[in-house]
Amino acid sequence: MLMLVPCAARASEGGHEHGLGLVSAIGLAIIAASVLMLVFNALKLPALLAYIVSGLVMATVAGPLLGDSIEIMSHVSHLGLVFLLFIIGLEMDLRGILNLGTRTAMAVLLQAPIAIAAVLGLQFAANSLGVAIPGLGTQIPSFFYFAVACSLGSTAVVVKLLGDKFDLDSKAGKITVLTLIAQDIWAVLALSYVASMTGGEGVSIVLMLGGGLGAGVVLVLFSRYVMSRIMTSLAKSPDLMALVSIGWCFLCAQAFSLVGLSAEMGALVAGLTVGALPYHVEVLAKVSSLRDFFMALFFVALGMTLPMPSWNILLHALVLVLIVILVRLVLFTPTLFLSRLGPIVSFTVPINLAQISEFTLLLVPLGIAGKTLTTDQGAVISYGLMLSVVVTSFAVAHNYRIARLISRLVFVQRAVAPGAAAGTDVDASPGHGERADIVMLGFFINAEALTTEIKRTSPDLLQRILVIDYNLQNHNAIVEHGLRVAYGDISNPETLRHHGIAGARVVLSTISNTFLRGITNQDLADRVKHINPDALFIATADDERGATDLLGRGVFRAVVPPAHAAPVYMSAISDALSASDSVDRHDRADPEERVLEE
Repeated sequence: MLMLVPCAARASEGGHEHGLGLVSAIGLAIIAASVLMLVFNALKLPALLAYIVSGLVMATVAGPLLGDSIEIMSHVSHLGLVFLLFIIGLEMDLRGILNLGTRTAMAVLLQAPIAIAAVLGLQFAANSLGVAIPGLGTQIPSFFYFAVACSLGSTAVVVKLLGDKFDLDSKAGKITVLTLIAQDIWAVLALSYVASMTGGEGVSIVLMLGGGLGAGVVLVLFSRYVMSRIMTSLAKSPDLMALVSIGWCFLCAQAFSLVGLSAEMGALVAGLTVGALPYHVEVLAKVSSLRDFFMALFFVALGMTLPMPSWNILLHALVLVLIVILVRLVLFTPTLFLSRLGPIVSFTVPINLAQISEFTLLLVPLGIAGKTLTTDQGAVISYGLMLSVVVTSFAVAHNYRIARLISRLVFVQRAVAPGAAAGTDVDASPGHGERADIVMLGFFINAEALTTEIKRTSPDLLQRILVIDYNLQNHNAIVEHGLRVAYGDISNPETLRHHGIAGARVVLSTISNTFLRGITNQDLADRVKHINPDALFIATADDERGATDLLGRGVFRAVVPPAHAAPVYMSAISDALSASDSVDRHDRADPEERVLEE
């Protein structure tokens, strides 16, 4: 661990000579963050902001007391990023991401270089005209830093916010995470470039990527043939299994660090390899608390490193944040549209990524030391990051609502046009004042069969049903059935609230736990009951035991398709046996009897 954060090794050497020791400084930081978090929570402000502000206050008020511990704490806090990427790997479904399609993958991989090139071009064009754009670089050596700041999102911030609202498994969530991973690759290249331009001992990019690929192959093979057996032998001891997994995480992180890549990328590979094992859930449960602690420390340390702002710096930082938002929407949204993802996802992903990456804070010291970036310019980027985190905290909480609003403003005519082009989603969501008597959560095989039956027996019921489904490819078919449809992830409580669960009379889940991802019918029943205690919830169970559990939770009815289909199968078997017996009797009869029967 000390190899990953070498400055921490000095904590015991002179911590008390130059201020509080590391342990005391961390304790003071967590206490301050806890107090401010209570205040910010009461004011309905995000916890991330409380962490950053507590760090800024501590550096201002108790900076001399903390001394060298601030720098050491900053290095130690990067363990939060290591644990964060490790957990992302544990939870990531690569098959689901790969199924997003080639066009989407290309849009995601090229997002960062396209944005960097566009912002660089904008700055060079303004410079040639003798114009200075507020919030961006004013001298050619600084242009690259601001271009990177405008192009890379924050993995730490976005994944935590999406995780808190259970939105990592949605299509927009998966594309967002995939984009962040791609950005990490471009970030490594940017760091290597800046290190070489500022006189650092940068590693050759080709050697670095080649070494990373080689290290990745070796680690994956070792995990498949050795780690899997070790984890199987420890299956009855979850504590040891979690400890070995954490050790594996740091081993992979160190391997990637040695070849010039980031420790976070190594942690991601470690998470992917452990996540492929059937025991990853136990590891996930035990590592999550470590991630939360070190991520809190990371943001406190981030606040400690920020310089005291001036009004001019804050104004330029605010303009930088606005430019970041415009870059995401203007440059990234069209490429997602070309991938045929539809307007909601195409707007939601850029909204999720509309912040400055904490990675830029690694570039700023290099730029200042190499005199390619001034102190004030570094402060603009740093406070822009802080302000963007605040904006993102609110934007991600309402990302689908904002995306839907932008979509309606941009596609006013298209929303009422008869028939949408293939590959686009039909915005058939009800308005904010509109409510449905019956809300159907998800649309799969059972739902389609039910809809066919409703059309045959009670077609007037169709207008009273609203379907909430995140698979945009289903939306056109749902609308063709005569149903209203709204985009949303049913595992997200905010989605249920936004689409009117509070006013529904009947809520229906036709998908059993076998096919649900990230949630169960039991969880849905609890969430619906919490939002609307008067709603009658109809759930789907895989077996009678599941039905009993659901009924115990107060659902109105639990449908068990296998059990309900059993009498039909039994009747079919009886009819088949009767028909078979009739054929046998006919075959055994004498020719004269057959003639008489005929």
